[in-house]
Formats: sequence, structure tokens, C-alpha cells
Amino acid sequence: MSTDDPDRTASPRGPATFLAAMRLEALAIGGTVVRTGMGHVRASAAAQRLASTVQPGAAVVLAGISGGLDPWLAPGEIVVATSVRGPDGDEMALSAADAEAVATELREDGRSVHLGPIVSSKGLVHGQARTELARGGALAVDMESAWVARALPDHRLVVVRLVADTAGNFVIGLVKGLVALRHVRGAIDRWPGTGTP
Repeated sequence: MSTDDPDRTASPRGPATFLAAMRLEALAIGGTVVRTGMGHVRASAAAQRLASTVQPGAAVVLAGISGGLDPWLAPGEIVVATSVRGPDGDEMALSAADAEAVATELREDGRSVHLGPIVSSKGLVHGQARTELARGGALAVDMESAWVARALPDHRLVVVRLVADTAGNFVIGLVKGLVALRHVRGAIDRWPGTGTP
């Protein structure tokens, strides 16, 4: 099930609220997912609406596919963000403890997981532009994370991105990324940061 309007309130120790940009991502995650829509404008608007309905301190998980920047990443591998960077270079740190805990749960499921920065762009990134972003140390690029993070500074945001491509075959990478995305909810449900105290 997916919804475009967040209409439920999570407590700080309740189930994580899931966000995803695309319908395919929401379907792969399963359960209730707030769809933000693609790109910075839609993501920012959706996250601002969410900020008014989800209690500060509650867990929010932004999950979906991304472009891989590190050449060692393969399609279907997972990046859990330790920070997110905007296109203007500003960087927002995320909880290292939460990122590590989620990565640990995903690894328990046999997934290949990397921890590191994710950079956000206002458009698709190809060729030399992707190489330039990689030089900055980011592992993956997306079009939503930075704006979601800006809108949810008082929430426990975890960003989980599945690598769809590393400048290779996007279609094959997309399929592998969506398949890997199916493992995210189970790992998050086991994450000690959610659930009943």
C-alpha cells in the first residue's frame, strides 16, 4: 500500500515511516509507504507535510534506488547514508549509530551494505558530472535526500539507497535495485531504533 499524503502519526519508538519517490519503489518496499514524487520540489513538499504529522524524534526511512558513484559499487548493493549533501555543497550529518544499526540488520539478511555520504542533485547525473561528484567522496547520487533531510531536522532520518547503476546498464541495474529494495522493510522492523520501548 502506498499513499501520497501522510495521515498517520508515529511515536518516537513506533514503526518507522517509510518514504519513497516512485510507485515502483513503494511497491518493492511493501506495506504503507509515503510517496514523495521524484525530484527536489516534490520531495521537499512531501517532507514538509510529513514534518507536521510525524512526531519529532520518530524514525523516518527514505528508501529507493540511486546512481552509484563509487566504481566498486555493483547494482543491487546498498548505501546507507552517514550524511547527505545538497547540490550547493551543504552537508547534513545523519545519526552514525542509526546508520550503522540499520546497515547491520541489512547485512544479517545477506545484503552488501556500504556506509558513507550520499549527494543529491536537481537532475539526472551522467558522464563527467558523475565523475566530479565521485571525487567528493559520495558513494551514491539521488534527487531527494538532501531536501528531505532539510525538512526533517528533528526526526531520526535514515537514508537507504539501492544502487541501480554505476554508469552502466540502467535497466538491469534498476531491476537488481528493486529486488534488493524488498529486503529493506524487514531489516528496519528489526532495527532497535523502532518498535515498542
